[in-house]
Amino acid sequence: MDVPLPHHFATGHPLDPNLFHPQLHHGHPSLTAQNDFDTDPFQLTSPLDHQPQLQLQHRVAFDQRPPIPPPRFQELPSNVPGPESLNNDFTRNSTQPGQFGILTPHPQIPNQPHIHHEVLGRLQNEIDLRPVAVQDGGTTEGHFSNMKIVPNPPDLDTWRIKLFDVDDTLTLTEDQFQTYFPHIDNVYSHRSTQKYKRKPLVSHYFDCRMKGRPPGTAKSEDPNKKKRKRQARERDLCDVKIKITEYFPGARRILGKDAPAAPVSDPSTVNDNDFFSTPQPGNIMQGQQHSRQFPFIAPNDGSMGGDGMMRLTQSSADARRFYTIQRVNGNGANGKNDGSAGPHKHSLEDSDRIKKNSVLRHMLKVEKEKKKTETMADDTKSNQKTYHKKATGEALVTAKKHSKDHELKLYGSCFCPFVQRVWISLQSKGLAYQYIEIDPYKKPESLLAINPRGLVPALKHGDWGCYESTVLMEYLEDISNSYPLFPPGDAKLRAQCRLWADHINRHVVPAFYKYLQAQEISMQMENASKLQNEISKLIDVAHPSGPYFLGTEMSYVDVQIAPWIVRMRRVLTPYRGWPEPEAGSRWASWVDAIENNPHVKATTSTDDLYLDSYERYAENRPDTSQVANAVNEGRGLP
Repeated sequence: MDVPLPHHFATGHPLDPNLFHPQLHHGHPSLTAQNDFDTDPFQLTSPLDHQPQLQLQHRVAFDQRPPIPPPRFQELPSNVPGPESLNNDFTRNSTQPGQFGILTPHPQIPNQPHIHHEVLGRLQNEIDLRPVAVQDGGTTEGHFSNMKIVPNPPDLDTWRIKLFDVDDTLTLTEDQFQTYFPHIDNVYSHRSTQKYKRKPLVSHYFDCRMKGRPPGTAKSEDPNKKKRKRQARERDLCDVKIKITEYFPGARRILGKDAPAAPVSDPSTVNDNDFFSTPQPGNIMQGQQHSRQFPFIAPNDGSMGGDGMMRLTQSSADARRFYTIQRVNGNGANGKNDGSAGPHKHSLEDSDRIKKNSVLRHMLKVEKEKKKTETMADDTKSNQKTYHKKATGEALVTAKKHSKDHELKLYGSCFCPFVQRVWISLQSKGLAYQYIEIDPYKKPESLLAINPRGLVPALKHGDWGCYESTVLMEYLEDISNSYPLFPPGDAKLRAQCRLWADHINRHVVPAFYKYLQAQEISMQMENASKLQNEISKLIDVAHPSGPYFLGTEMSYVDVQIAPWIVRMRRVLTPYRGWPEPEAGSRWASWVDAIENNPHVKATTSTDDLYLDSYERYAENRPDTSQVANAVNEGRGLP
């Protein structure tokens, strides 16, 4: 990711009044437009220079100034935030009174010649030298804010060698410096920064990291202080010292002939396929061997460098920051003994072994965070309960009893209520059959041969197969006369049973899943009420004393609703707070009869199986089942 460093200077001349407008510099409303300077922004001279007759009069007035001139501005009390509230925030609304109070001009002697230096010093101290808010893809490591993190920029090896050797003074554009210096910053260790009151630049001095360091300060006893793992290295293995000079926008106009040569054209477009945009005609000499090169600056002897690259024009080069890098060891800079002159006494590979550069460290950090996130996701996933693939409790005993091959085969899943319907019917009729446990999310070919949709339950009888729980229950009624679930000899009552079985499928079952899958409390309460209402309709038409729907014996309607009655206490109560039936009520007697029916108990697993298997529904995870998807989409059950 590659995001350019935001600038606090506007493009244009440094004394342009717009440069100090609060709207251009958020967080510095104190630097208001100063139209009373009466200074020529292009020549940096006073109008008196062209009017000799006024110079004497002005000089007398100027010399009569107090020894210490009054401040240019007076700071009036306002809501001045403390250091902790500033937090290096450059995004505050500039229309507010401001973080430095309201500034009003004092009377002053006009046309003071030191205005230019005063403004420049104010800019350096209040804008440029403050940390810049980090942008996406940038880094604050080191002493240059928001350096770019570009893992593999073009000609990286060549750039690293040049930045390592620094045989000549190098001039880099802002993009070049921000892109390539993070790949070499492990070679150097910052030592000092020099600010200039009257120059539009800042100098940073770095020693080669192989210069070594002392063992360090004594260990802190503060338990809250972060411990650094530092090891002392052998001293004075290398004497190289470099100076990196950061020139602010507009520096070239101020410095004039003392400014370094313009850097190579500064392309601005960066993407994965073309790191810098292809230079336009006129930027590169015709016949240049490569269409995109990034050489360093050549001697200051014209607009054309020795590498055949055209230089930026004076106006375009002055609109951006640029940097110079030079080796200064052995030249006695700052009056200090900087060691012997000459290049590094070791190779680039030696520096890489001591410390990784910022780009590599950033990539390792990102990779570490990625692994940490993946680990947390895996832990969360491992802590999630999932559906069971094998029956437990009395249902497991029943499954084992019916595991031998038989021509009547029931394909089912231990947690599926639709399967339990058919399973209860088989048990109640005492039929011989084979129970085959199926993972409904990994459908075998034998199941797909019966039901192309892969849904359970499915029944295979000889070479014939069928599916849908209600259809299979009626099929078992037709092939077996033992323990009939429909009342024999009463067509009207049988039709009544089919009618209320349809009510269960159309209203009770969907209300059950809507209640379980609802995530908002209001929706849970609404669906709980609907479920209670639909059950009440069944109770109103059931046999008055019961305990089953038609009286003392379990019938077709009882088997239709039995699996959901079993799951109300085992699933709805722990996940949604479904209440226990009121003691002595008709609903309580029906629930008790279903729970204690031997055929229902023989096909019911332990409570934990249902609690684990239905967590998916209670959390409404995506693609939990076709039933869950149908409920979420407002469709009928599949």
